[in-house]
Amino acid sequence: MTKLKDLTLKIASGATPKGGKASYLPSGDYTLVRSQNVYNHRFEYNGLAFISQEQATKLNNVELQPNDVLLNITGDSVARATIVPDSILPARVNQHVMIIRPDINKLDSHYLLGFLTSEQTQNMLLTLASAGATRNALTKQMVENIDIPENNYDKQKKIGTIVQSFNGQITTLSNINDNLAA
Repeated sequence: MTKLKDLTLKIASGATPKGGKASYLPSGDYTLVRSQNVYNHRFEYNGLAFISQEQATKLNNVELQPNDVLLNITGDSVARATIVPDSILPARVNQHVMIIRPDINKLDSHYLLGFLTSEQTQNMLLTLASAGATRNALTKQMVENIDIPENNYDKQKKIGTIVQSFNGQITTLSNINDNLAA
């Protein structure tokens, strides 16, 4: 087993721009990802917030990059995880969402997503999040110290490809469902 922090380039949560929800824009060049957008294996575009360039600049330390894994770290949606879709970039995250940026030479993003959303890991994360707090929350230290099974990178890529295919099927079925409901 290897600690997640030893396989990543970044583990960090974001912040809410000054003024909170009232400062969000109806559209714009910079997306702000919130916990309501992050579901296991799926990104929900409804309710996506937008921020100004000035706000985005103040949040440059939580700028999303392709293949970043997003993990909800507070509230009822704690432990939900997905991979950032390229279509929302450039983007930042608020304080309820954590960025996990794997070192691509050590850890495959889709493999990590599969691990984080496995039943065993979800149960562990939910247990950690509920320990001693009035509100479910995962801290940076908790996430950094998650033990990741040691698999060579080729095996991770094979598993990650299966997870990526699974995510594609979820997206397709979700789109079909949305169209049928409309």
